[in-house]
Parts: sequence; structure tokens; C-alpha cells
Amino acid sequence: MGNVFLDIYHSTLNVDQIVGVINDFEQFSSLDESDLEKLPEYAAVIARNINVTPTQLRRFYGYVKSIEMANRQTKEDVSDFKDKYKLKFILPKIAGSSERDKLEVLYKVLDACLKGGKINTVKDLRVFMEFFEAILDYHTTVK
Repeated sequence: MGNVFLDIYHSTLNVDQIVGVINDFEQFSSLDESDLEKLPEYAAVIARNINVTPTQLRRFYGYVKSIEMANRQTKEDVSDFKDKYKLKFILPKIAGSSERDKLEVLYKVLDACLKGGKINTVKDLRVFMEFFEAILDYHTTVK
């Protein structure tokens, strides 16, 4: 019997297809409602394929969450937000992790999310954080 929480999404997609979809959009804030509705399904697929403990995944989530928290009072349309530069350091943190082989899926997904200016405004950051939280939450139910 599968996990009832993840069985909601009987997706035929794989991680590489999801990375391709993410690569194709410009910014998180520019996603239309139908694309936003697909993000939880993508998160479930990604969560199934991350082979680390929730604690290990939470370490990277916490790093990005600190950036969001530093900007909780910032207006959504602001593009020069606090600690924006720190987003560029999440990939080296994953690459330098002792669990890097198990984090390959997360690395591919975050690489797609962070490149090409997809997180340019505070609103982009907030949508991205919702997506990352969904990955973490689904991952926690799987492990």
C-alpha cells in the first residue's frame, strides 16, 4: 500500500521532465494559476526521488527560509531584497555536502529554480519557498 498523502498525485512525470518545465518558465511570480496548481504534484514527485533524511533536507530548506524571513516585511515587487546573493550559495552547499550523491535530485531541481532570474522579486522568493516547503513536507511523509 502506498503513502496516502502522495497517492493523491498519481503523476506519470519524472524529475527530469519537471526540471525541463521549471527551466521553461521565466519567474515564479509569472506562473499562471494552472501552472501554480501543478507545483504540489511536482513537489510530490521530487520528494519521492530525494534519498536523504528529512533532517538533511531541512538543513538546506532552513538556509533558504532564513532569506525569506529576512524579507518578511518587504513588498512583493521589490527586486533588490535582503540577502538575495545568498541564493547563489545553496548549490555549492549541496555540492560540498557529505551527502552530495544522495542530493543529486535536489541539486538539479534547485539549479533549475535558481538560474535565469526565476527568483528576481520577493514574490518570486515566496512562491519558490511554498514549492520548497511542499517538497520538504511530502518528503517527510515518505521517509
